[in-house]
Amino acid sequence: MKCPKCESENTQRLEVAFHSGTQNISTTSNTAGVGIGGGGRIGFGGGVTKTSGQSQSVLAAACTPPAKKPYNWPAIGAFFGIPMGLSGLGSMSTAVAGLAFLGVGAFSGYALYSRRQFNSQKWPKLYQYWSESWICHKCGGIYHQA
Repeated sequence: MKCPKCESENTQRLEVAFHSGTQNISTTSNTAGVGIGGGGRIGFGGGVTKTSGQSQSVLAAACTPPAKKPYNWPAIGAFFGIPMGLSGLGSMSTAVAGLAFLGVGAFSGYALYSRRQFNSQKWPKLYQYWSESWICHKCGGIYHQA
């Protein structure tokens, strides 16, 4: 596969470059200690630390696939906004707050709907395009080659 920009053959699919430069990390550390306090008392302590995450090369970070849109904040807004808005409509003193919460709930509901539409309709096409794209290791250009 030749780069259309510089005609180098030093190219790689984005998906391969991303996965080869991304590592999952999971470690566990055990710690123990002894201390002497006032009055000659001796104390013992210990702990366990667990670490997990991901490490990426600069190249892998540049080749990251398109991300799906998360649902967490719109779901929280809809889950709390709508019931709180409906409960606040009971009296005139809380009607303004109730309408505000209903507005938050309605906006959050729309955000949930639009994110679902993106994740189910647009994201698969973006991911497919990404998986068919290449990076040139000479000029750094990214191009699509189906």
